[in-house]
Amino acid sequence: MPDSFHQARNFTIYGLNQTDIHVNKDQSTEKAFENLQREIVAGASHNSGERYDAPKCHPETRKAVLSNIMSWVDSDELSKIMWLHGAAGAGKSAIAQTTAEESHREGKLAASFFFSRFSSGRNNKDGLVATIAFQLCISVPVVKEHIIRSIEKNPTVFKSTILTQMQTLVMGPLSNMKPEDATAPRLIIIDGLDECLIRKDQAEIIEAIAKSLTMAHNSSHLRVLLISRPEVEIRQAFDAGSVAPLCTQLTLDHTFDPNKDIELYLRSHFETLRRRYTLRSTLSTSWPFEDDIRQIVQKSSGQFIYASTVIQYISDPRHNPCKRLDVVLNISPSNGEMPFSQLDALYSTILSACEDYSKRMLDFDALPEHIVKAALNLKGIFDLKSSSPRLPREIFRFKPMHIS
Repeated sequence: MPDSFHQARNFTIYGLNQTDIHVNKDQSTEKAFENLQREIVAGASHNSGERYDAPKCHPETRKAVLSNIMSWVDSDELSKIMWLHGAAGAGKSAIAQTTAEESHREGKLAASFFFSRFSSGRNNKDGLVATIAFQLCISVPVVKEHIIRSIEKNPTVFKSTILTQMQTLVMGPLSNMKPEDATAPRLIIIDGLDECLIRKDQAEIIEAIAKSLTMAHNSSHLRVLLISRPEVEIRQAFDAGSVAPLCTQLTLDHTFDPNKDIELYLRSHFETLRRRYTLRSTLSTSWPFEDDIRQIVQKSSGQFIYASTVIQYISDPRHNPCKRLDVVLNISPSNGEMPFSQLDALYSTILSACEDYSKRMLDFDALPEHIVKAALNLKGIFDLKSSSPRLPREIFRFKPMHIS
């Protein structure tokens, strides 16, 4: 058909009806939506198959933190951004997942994106905005037309800066919402920002979100929850003059009494283990002893990842839980097992991220206090075989249990 009108000028077409126009419009809309779909990271959403059985808060734990977040979501505060931050292993992603699930059930979740340094689609900024925009088409249907129209006008928008993408595909379309749409989902969750591998991109994302929120004329109802470790570049971005006025910060520290939640978590899982263990008749009704639980809580140093690793190790159905608990508590030898292999990997990742750590002695002040305390309290973590230039023991020049 296009060849029939090649270089044609000043002609009249008879018989063109409204149906033909609608067909062309529908095809254009469909193409724009297909372009959007091609750019998304399907595994990044809170309910994606890639993230099946993602960690979340144990019932009755983290209630104060979760309540704090949801109160902010429902409020009319001027702070449209919340930065939830804490040390590695503090349970940030579990809180993010639980918040996403609860918000989704209550019809408040607009979109979510969970970064992961180990997933090729989730360790960079490329698909972030497209994924959020795609989820908005589903959760807030009234903005889908505006998002698609924006793509039709600029099909290459996905190659633009994060700020341009946010303005074009997210804040712009959301600004077209009418007052009667005020009850539409309002929360966008971005977890693991520190797992975006290029550090300057982390700051770019923060600045783009803040600037696009400021420029949008109808964004008062929106809330963006950003979750990460308190890395230097990220902290500097949040402290910047253009971001700070829009942001409230929530720190996962001992203010929220994590030890109490960790103890509750341990008791619940030990009770489940007693009920499900095949040879449960061999377990004492007083197992584990109060001192056992106290020791695990103390060694956790406020880090949920330690407690969850212990439970996972002890709960292996192929082994005797009593003997495995003794290994954890250093009562009996491990016989070559590595109960804290997950933590080895976690802290090795943290150490490898420290600039030039193989060339100089690490400054403890450069690491969050909880990471240092938890790492040094782990019996055996410094005995792992590492491909790094120097083992953690050599770097720290301390032995386990030297810091309490």
